[in-house]
Amino acid sequence: MMKLALNESTNNNLKKTRVRACFDCHVYCVINVNNYKAIQLLQQFEKTHRGHRTQIVNLDELKPKSPTDIGYNVYQT
Repeated sequence: MMKLALNESTNNNLKKTRVRACFDCHVYCVINVNNYKAIQLLQQFEKTHRGHRTQIVNLDELKPKSPTDIGYNVYQT
């Protein structure tokens, strides 16, 4: 029973986490306005992916829906 509660908590955290995703490169950057380094990383992400198809989405929306789907990776510099 405790494991179910843990999974529900994890799923709720994924639903609340907002990211900017690049659909051309299949990478995403977590949006966290309380962290200076995260803001700098987001600005670098936007600069690098200017002209690409990007959108702000929930993190759980980026999970592959089938084994043939291409997954998304975390953006790192």
